[in-house]
Amino acid sequence: MEMQETPREKERVVEVDESQIILETSVEEAESTVYSKLKSPSEDIYAEASPGQPCAKDRPDLQVLGNVGLYRAVCLLLSVICLVLLLVIIILCVKFPSQPQVCHGTEKGIEAKEERFQSTEVCSLQTCQAQYFQQQSQVPACHMCDEGWLHFESSCYFLSRDRMNWDESRDECKKRGADLAVITNKTVQTFLTKKGNLMYWIGLRQRTRNWVWVNNTALGQSYWSGSNRQGDCGLLTGRDPPERSWSSTSCDQYSFYICQRGR
Repeated sequence: MEMQETPREKERVVEVDESQIILETSVEEAESTVYSKLKSPSEDIYAEASPGQPCAKDRPDLQVLGNVGLYRAVCLLLSVICLVLLLVIIILCVKFPSQPQVCHGTEKGIEAKEERFQSTEVCSLQTCQAQYFQQQSQVPACHMCDEGWLHFESSCYFLSRDRMNWDESRDECKKRGADLAVITNKTVQTFLTKKGNLMYWIGLRQRTRNWVWVNNTALGQSYWSGSNRQGDCGLLTGRDPPERSWSSTSCDQYSFYICQRGR
C-alpha cells in the first residue's frame, strides 16, 4: 500500500525546488558577468594604464613651446651682454677721447721740463754706474785706493816694506803723490797700529822744541809710550798698544814708513 504524501511534505518539496531555481539563476548571472568582462578586457587595461596627462610624443606642440622658450632666454642674455659692452665703450670714449689733447704752456716751460728730464736721466745713469763699481770692488768708487794701499775714512795709507831715514821716507811718499802720515784722531791711530807690526816713520818732527806735523799743524793729542824723547822724528810701533805706541829717535836712523794721501 503506497504511502500518500502529506501536505507538509509537499510544502518542503516546493521550497527545495524554489531554492534550486534561485541558485541556478545566480550561477547563470555570475557566468554572464565574467563572460562580459573577458569579452572586452583591453578597454579596462588601457583605462587603468593611461595617465592623467597625455605623453609628450602624443603632444609634439609641447616640445615646440619648450624650444621657443629656450631660444628666447638665450636671446635675452645676449641682448643684455651687448648692452653692457655698449655702455663700457661709451664710457671709455667719454673718458679717453681719441683726439690728442693740446698741452697748454709756453715754449720756455717745455724746454725747462726737457732739460730737467735730461739731467735726471744723466744723474740716474751716474748713480747706476757708481753702484755697479761699488759692487765690483766692495768699496765706494770715490774711495778707491791704488793696489797696495789701505783705505780708511777719507784717506789712503801705504805701509812700506823697505827702510829709509826720515827725509828719504818723506821724499818717497811725495813720489807717490802722498806725504808721511798725519795722525789727528784716535780712530786713525788705532787703525794704523793694528795694521802694522813694525816700526814706521810718521809725519811728526820736533822743530824748536815743539812737535809739528808735516802739514805744519801743531801736535794735539799724543800717544807717546814714555816721557823720554830721544831724537827729533816720530815713530809708530805696531806691536804696542794704540794708546802708547809712539816713540822718537834720530831722523838719520833707518826704518819703515807710512805714507798718506787723500782719496
